[in-house]
Amino acid sequence: MSNRLGEEAEMVQAMGMQNAVFTKWEKSRNIALVSQIRATDVSGGFSSLTKTLRLFLQCAMLGLGAYLVLKNEMTPGGMIAGSILLGRALAPVEMMLNQWGLVQRANHAWVNLTKLLTAVSVELPRTTLPKPQARLIARSLTVVPPGEKTAALRGLAFKLHPGQAHRHIGTSGAGKSTLARAVTGVWRIAGGSLRLDAAALDQYGRAILGQHIGYLPQRVKLFDGTIAENIARLADKPDAEMVVNAAKAAAAHKMILKLPNGYDTRDSAVQSRLSGGQLQRIGLARAIYGEPVIVVLDEPNSNLDNIGSEALNAAIRCIKNRNGAVMIMAHRSAAIQE
Repeated sequence: MSNRLGEEAEMVQAMGMQNAVFTKWEKSRNIALVSQIRATDVSGGFSSLTKTLRLFLQCAMLGLGAYLVLKNEMTPGGMIAGSILLGRALAPVEMMLNQWGLVQRANHAWVNLTKLLTAVSVELPRTTLPKPQARLIARSLTVVPPGEKTAALRGLAFKLHPGQAHRHIGTSGAGKSTLARAVTGVWRIAGGSLRLDAAALDQYGRAILGQHIGYLPQRVKLFDGTIAENIARLADKPDAEMVVNAAKAAAAHKMILKLPNGYDTRDSAVQSRLSGGQLQRIGLARAIYGEPVIVVLDEPNSNLDNIGSEALNAAIRCIKNRNGAVMIMAHRSAAIQE
């Protein structure tokens, strides 16, 4: 988040938008302050009203008790006891009204938690399948993005075999990233079939499927941890040899060695100084870590220079040579020879 805010601040400064952004922020702040004052006034009004009502009821109780005592229908002790009991009974109501804002925030948090737990379903234990071959077959594939009703992909069919590299070329909004999310299991398919070595993707389970299908998204982000942990997909004990081999295959080894602590450099100390191409190469190393059978590359050459493009082609060639398969989503195919 801090890296993203730093990039936006640099963009604002570079384009001379400081005054416009400050004016917009000041307007939003004034609106927030007015709303906060209004809410405080309403809350204070309710607190004063409840306190007044409580004191009125206690006074009325004392007055009624005094009247009954004068008529010898109640003892003075009963009058005092009734006043105390009424105060005790009204105290929780007054406290709840005073803390109504906290109750609303708790209810809002509960609703958000319910939505989160509903969206993320509990994954049931599945039978462990053997490592599949790089054979992916789609028939009449239809994908509907979450929360939408219109299909982004409809009736798509293709076959991917070991040793092949498929290029999916299209304009922005053509559904390339949608296909990438469907193949990696991020989005569920709405119709048709998508099978990895004759088994549906959901038969592998999310964690196991991630080991078989590597993924390089359009925007690469590093997680909190070292470069080695990021390449090893946040494993507790990264395999050093596999991490280095993946970095070499992505032509990121020498670049990582130049960092302050090499592979042990934490992302918070390096992410701001890395270019888009360097981040993309680290993301490529993460995608091919563990030698997945299929690697999905979404716009892998968008930020790469000539050296990065050559490394990308070399990595694709290496995956094909070990009987893996590659799916490439791109706007143009000029820089992807493989």
